[in-house]
Amino acid sequence: MRVALINNGTLAPERLRMLLSGNEVIEFPLEDAGAVRGENYDLIVLSGSSRFPIAYNLEILSEELSLIQTATIPLLGICFGAELLAVAHGGTLKDSGHKTKGVTTIRALSDDPLFGGQQSFEVFEAHRWAIDTVPDSLEILAYSDMGPEIIRHRSKPHYGFQFHPEKMCDETYGDELFRSFLTQVDRPSSKGGPS
Repeated sequence: MRVALINNGTLAPERLRMLLSGNEVIEFPLEDAGAVRGENYDLIVLSGSSRFPIAYNLEILSEELSLIQTATIPLLGICFGAELLAVAHGGTLKDSGHKTKGVTTIRALSDDPLFGGQQSFEVFEAHRWAIDTVPDSLEILAYSDMGPEIIRHRSKPHYGFQFHPEKMCDETYGDELFRSFLTQVDRPSSKGGPS
């Protein structure tokens, strides 16, 4: 697959590249997100960020938010990227007041093919802001005590992971969820998975 990786300011883009190994990955800084439009990609991945919160930087993020709104190919937002997916479609975020960091358990709300039949998973969280409200165009597939953890667009193959699948791969199930998503992108499911 040809993958556009938008680096929103992740400190370890090489970890995402490892999860995407075997694919052609072209990396863009968030300021150049608009360059992805019109190119031939099979997947867009939006990285996490340690740069700044979304709420006070909508102008800087306007190209990326526009890309999310108009993209029809599969898209996966990770942490900050998942928050961007929610905001792009009218959702809201909340500031927890402290940085959440560590392994947490998330629970599935559906039997989405992404989950491979499992109902709960341990994943690695590292964020201060989180998804608060989800618009009607998105649905929550999994949640934790902190709120929505996996969201999906109802009519486009767009997913958001509030956690970091690229971190603590040996101790968590995040990388398996990421690979399950990639498998569905390569072989679309007729039951609601990416297509």
